[in-house]
Amino acid sequence: MRLIVDVGNTRAKYAVFDEDKIVCQGVVLRRYSSRIVRLVKGKYSVNSAIVTNTSDIGAELMNFLKSMPVFIHLDHNTPVPIQNCYANPGELGKDRLAAAVGAYTGFSGKNALIIDMGTCITMNLLADGKFLGGNISPGLNMRLKAMHHFTAKLPSVPLGLPLEDIGTSTIHAMQNGAVKGAFREIETFIGEVHHKYGAINVILTGGDAVLFANYTKNKIFVSPYLVLEGLNEILKYNDHTISDGSNSANSSE
Repeated sequence: MRLIVDVGNTRAKYAVFDEDKIVCQGVVLRRYSSRIVRLVKGKYSVNSAIVTNTSDIGAELMNFLKSMPVFIHLDHNTPVPIQNCYANPGELGKDRLAAAVGAYTGFSGKNALIIDMGTCITMNLLADGKFLGGNISPGLNMRLKAMHHFTAKLPSVPLGLPLEDIGTSTIHAMQNGAVKGAFREIETFIGEVHHKYGAINVILTGGDAVLFANYTKNKIFVSPYLVLEGLNEILKYNDHTISDGSNSANSSE
């Protein structure tokens, strides 16, 4: 079995895979990432692991990961089954790379537009097995928070789906602007990609993916665990590099 750990700014997502099947998954606050050890150790026969970020995850989790026969700290030097065509490959976010790998392996190498609707909205293009690049813009909650933070009178409002075409209150107007603005931005980009590349899979992931899936008329696939699945594929891809006696296929710290 394989342990996947995706460490973000505030949270750490983890999953245990038995081949391609998730048998356990969850989320913990980053500062409590050591809990992953207690949730996994002794319950699952894990013998390989991959992590996206090793800073501030704590010695207990780090030592547990390093104890695996195969341990990978993902960076731009880690072999992956797609070509990273970013101008500076080291700049590409690991979650974006992993999602692209997940799309490539999960959809039989077909061209794909991967839209991750999280804190930021990222739209990434995968064509002919190459990560070509994409766009990054504020996520839905970030748009609402920015309007409150950078103005004197606009209130702090929760995320909500527009119930009308024109907002008839300040709250509804802000929600309309944030949500419909983002959705139309995504629809426009999907149209541009279809025009240039023809038929292409559109794959949604991230916390707000379901909101857009219910809004769009485009044919799309929703894949909530795409990043974790991509990390699992990267770990599988590197299984053959097991070692020489060290406990890691790639451990840059």
